[in-house]
Amino acid sequence: MTTPLLELETITKTFTVKPTPFAPRRALRAVDGLSLRIGRGETLGLAGESGCGKSTVGRLIMGLLEPDGGTVRYQGTDLATASRDQRAAFRKDVQMIFQDPFSSLNPRMRVGDIIGEPLAIHGLVPREGRPKRVLELMEMVGLTAEQANRYPHEFSGGQRQRIGIARALAVSPKLIVADEPVSALDLSIQAQIINLLDELKRSLGLSYLFIAHDLSVVRHLSDRVAVMYLGRIVETGPRDEIFARCQHPYTEALLSAVPRLTPLAGTKRIILKGEPPTPLDPPPGCPFHPRCPYAEPVCAASAPLLEEKRPGHLAACHFSKKLFC
Repeated sequence: MTTPLLELETITKTFTVKPTPFAPRRALRAVDGLSLRIGRGETLGLAGESGCGKSTVGRLIMGLLEPDGGTVRYQGTDLATASRDQRAAFRKDVQMIFQDPFSSLNPRMRVGDIIGEPLAIHGLVPREGRPKRVLELMEMVGLTAEQANRYPHEFSGGQRQRIGIARALAVSPKLIVADEPVSALDLSIQAQIINLLDELKRSLGLSYLFIAHDLSVVRHLSDRVAVMYLGRIVETGPRDEIFARCQHPYTEALLSAVPRLTPLAGTKRIILKGEPPTPLDPPPGCPFHPRCPYAEPVCAASAPLLEEKRPGHLAACHFSKKLFC
């Protein structure tokens, strides 16, 4: 088997929080035994409702948070035991595009300096050659040379996200973690940014972890899809397989909510009962069973394993055969 570019194995992350000012501190399990693999040149879409732990996964990969347990491997090397040079290579090879295109940019720096900063940090381009490289990067993402001396507040949201993309590309990364990069943008601008990311992937051979809650966006850009619920992966597989024959009720509900110009024959909107349970007090057994239309007593008693239902298609559900996606 080919070594994946990035691999997460049984990653856990718990935060200690106070639900109210006078309440005792409690443990919140944001990521619960999560495993993922991303191959070279592949886009993995990570989808799920807000609060399910998607952004925490991105920050764990980037080293912005430390996992409580599990292993993160980059090109087969465990980052926990990696040498200093291997860690430096990882920091160059793996970059992040943040959700908010304004707060992720330094408002006191000119755009040319923001994009050129990674070149200085990693020592990739001599000082005299940086302006030329910055202009190349700006052109690559659809910005002009005249905009290099402006500040972030002078740009629209879509333009600011292009600046963030150019900054991520500056060090010629192999993998980009895109944390809901279009959720704060208008629909027409979303399409432009998604098409730009797709074009960059093809021309530069990039891999992406594309984090989103909108499955229509995930479908357009991803090769494989992983669906996350309450800190766990509940289904993962090839994109077309997931959208044609999903094997988990939560995925089925998410797919039913995707807007369509012409509804498919025999399909209907699935309205889940109740609210997502809090990770402060997760339900026993399958975490989705309180909202699941197919749930039976075994679902509350036993948590299903993430196992292969079809070739390359895994789901954590006792009753996948009941689904008709």
